[in-house]
Amino acid sequence: MIKKWMKSSAIVLTTGAMLLAGCSSSTGNETNTGTNAGTNAGSNAEPVTIKVHTWYNLENEKFDVVKQEFEKKYPNIKVEFVSAGDNNANEHVKKVDLAAASGEDMDVIMFSSPAQYVQRLALGMLEPLDEYMNKEGLKFEDEYVVNTQENGKYYGLPGKSVNFFVAINEDHLKEAGLPIPTDWTWDEYLEYAKKMTKQGGEKKRYGTYFHTWTNPYAMLGLGNQPENAYLVTDDGKSANITNPIMRKSLEIRLQAERDESATPYSEVISQKLNYRPQYFNQDASMIATGTFFIPEVGGTEKVPATFKTVFAPYPKMNKEDPITTSVSSDFVTMYSKSMHKEEAYTFIRWFTTEGLVAQGRNIPSWKKANMEEVLDKIIAAAANPEMIDKESALNFLKNSVMFPTINPPGYSAEVEKIMQEEFDKMMLQGQDIDITMNTAQEKIQKLVDANQ
Repeated sequence: MIKKWMKSSAIVLTTGAMLLAGCSSSTGNETNTGTNAGTNAGSNAEPVTIKVHTWYNLENEKFDVVKQEFEKKYPNIKVEFVSAGDNNANEHVKKVDLAAASGEDMDVIMFSSPAQYVQRLALGMLEPLDEYMNKEGLKFEDEYVVNTQENGKYYGLPGKSVNFFVAINEDHLKEAGLPIPTDWTWDEYLEYAKKMTKQGGEKKRYGTYFHTWTNPYAMLGLGNQPENAYLVTDDGKSANITNPIMRKSLEIRLQAERDESATPYSEVISQKLNYRPQYFNQDASMIATGTFFIPEVGGTEKVPATFKTVFAPYPKMNKEDPITTSVSSDFVTMYSKSMHKEEAYTFIRWFTTEGLVAQGRNIPSWKKANMEEVLDKIIAAAANPEMIDKESALNFLKNSVMFPTINPPGYSAEVEKIMQEEFDKMMLQGQDIDITMNTAQEKIQKLVDANQ
């Protein structure tokens, strides 16, 4: 889910210069609890309209429900959503950067990944929320699973909880005579992929699909590690490429190519394939993805689900390892130049707690939410609820040990660009795996050293 973003782009540099020249500080707001945080909600003041920028498809993700429920509770705060419209987080951040550079009004900005969050934070785009939280008496660790603190301050609150797991087409699983995995390794994952692959007949089908994102698909084995789960070590001092887990991650991708059990990487790149059509058109039988995918497999009125999806935990490196997954989130932040900071904070607190529950589309990072009730609501809201297997989803959620991710460094886009370039050479040009790892390690280490 980590998106590409280059410091050298003219847009971002322009944005950074404008923001650093004129960032304002928060004034704080007096609140009681997260769900009652408010400013003029009960007053006779003129309604204030806040602009909330997101990448979500507003209709599919039921932001009409969010707007309705929030404005019902806070009638003096109106919400205007600004969206890329197609669930494309890459396009969303481009538009946010352009909006900031051109001086457009923004109040709340959602980011899909830690990388996007820390990059804009470094440019001064985001307002620290600590003063608002302190006035509310909010203890972050009592409320949220994912820690969004950076440089000793909170610049955003976590939205939905994102855990990695595997979504599988139940029909393909039964056709291959395979049980739903409840505890498996990456080697077993590759065996499942081979057995569900169909190369003959009119329609070719691959057992799995790996998308183009560097994180997690070039570093699969790191995805459930409690420590040093990124391309740079947790202490920020070293590149983290030349290690057994990263080697295994690259070997998984190479093995799937040799087995012809994964959509060929050359096709993914040349045809600009996307994981959603690949899975929903049944061109691939399973994908490693995040819990944001659960509501999608239930279909919508416009695009109904045509097959049932079951869920398996994220694969392990070794048989004796515990069942683990990382847990991250998207980030709901306040724009540093917002003209309505108190109202923006009110929305952020409500949305990351009651709002996500009311929306009924995702599992929140809010600790006080009842997970089974939330899952029931997600399933019930789907156009085809019978296509979401609740039992296997609950098994994954209840039996996986979840490790919160650590925010990557602010220069993570450059780190991932280096890794992606070497990964592409390995996958497309036959570069040796040792050369791939050693070259990436050396280049990333130079970048780390330059940013110390």
